[in-house]
Amino acid sequence: MQDACQAAFKEWAVTVDALARGEQILLMRKGGIREPNRRFQVEHDRFLLYPGYLHQDAALLKPQYHSRLGTEDNRPDSSPDSSKVTFGVYAEIVDVIQIDSEDAAATLDRFHIWAPGFALKRIHWKPLHPLNAILLRCYSLVDPITMPVLPEYSGCTSWVDLDEEVPLGQLVPALSDDEFGRLVTEVRDALSSAPTTA
Repeated sequence: MQDACQAAFKEWAVTVDALARGEQILLMRKGGIREPNRRFQVEHDRFLLYPGYLHQDAALLKPQYHSRLGTEDNRPDSSPDSSKVTFGVYAEIVDVIQIDSEDAAATLDRFHIWAPGFALKRIHWKPLHPLNAILLRCYSLVDPITMPVLPEYSGCTSWVDLDEEVPLGQLVPALSDDEFGRLVTEVRDALSSAPTTA
């Protein structure tokens, strides 16, 4: 485990919250408008989660999570260039699995907070490119760090190289080793049993 981190990965704040709570262990990514070659690439295997508010959409969350968009920590924010960002979750990638069919995406439904339309929308966008399911081991920082948002942090890209290292301090795992290992096995088993494209 490293002591500090300078890499950050952008994700909806409501999803970052679910990862911190151990309610899910995966992210899905195909690539943003400003990604290199417009395709997602794993640039770091350890990083901070950068919570974003602008594109959060209740229609793409399961109904039981809609209320979290109205909480103080996960309120929708119409301004993409808020002056500060707070880092409270650190993640390590344990696997990246390519998903190339609606059936495979549907098998993951019980493992995340998003509505079915979330994964399907990403499967159909740039259909020749696979959707990546990124399995993460997440930890909460006991002492979250707030930093100013620099102009280069904005835009539709997954990765952000921070201007300075963020000390991680004491970390608390979202799930125990046993719980996390069980979920990883369940996700892999679900995907291996899903029909594949011809």
